Amino acid sequence: KVSHFSSATRRTFRPPLTINTPMPKTAGSEGIFYVVPFPIEWCRMSVRFDRCPELGHPDFWEADILKSLVKDWHLETYEEYPTRELLHAALLPLAYACPRGRVAKVGKRFKVYHGNDLKPFMKTSRRDIETEFGIVGQASWEFDDHERCQQLDKDEFRRMLGINEDWDAV
Repeated sequence: KVSHFSSATRRTFRPPLTINTPMPKTAGSEGIFYVVPFPIEWCRMSVRFDRCPELGHPDFWEADILKSLVKDWHLETYEEYPTRELLHAALLPLAYACPRGRVAKVGKRFKVYHGNDLKPFMKTSRRDIETEFGIVGQASWEFDDHERCQQLDKDEFRRMLGINEDWDAV
């Protein structure tokens, strides 16, 4: 089982949620993000709405994040979930287990709504997220209770994957 993750990286996806196309530094975008643990490291996963259709966290979880989690965690969880389908089914309802947020344009500036649950061991900063959305210097951060991790989802997610690190949830 995993006991420590060393760094956060940005994961890219295949269409329709492609997020690896270079964007001009000044092009800010609305969107959503997660910070998710993988067997080696924590990863930021995001969708910019200027390049992909607007969607919510559960849709993003199911469309892309879940596929990556199942692919990367399958061998680590093989004893309890011997098939990828079983692991997928078990992780599917846990869309509120990991830190997440959304970026919205308010007037000429951006707001990043978040659950105040990023931790140093996740190796993801506010600036990393602002950079990903092209909004450095154009954003304010606002706590949003709706973006908080859900305790039951988080506890089950950590149990299933054997994650020792803990983060805030309600």
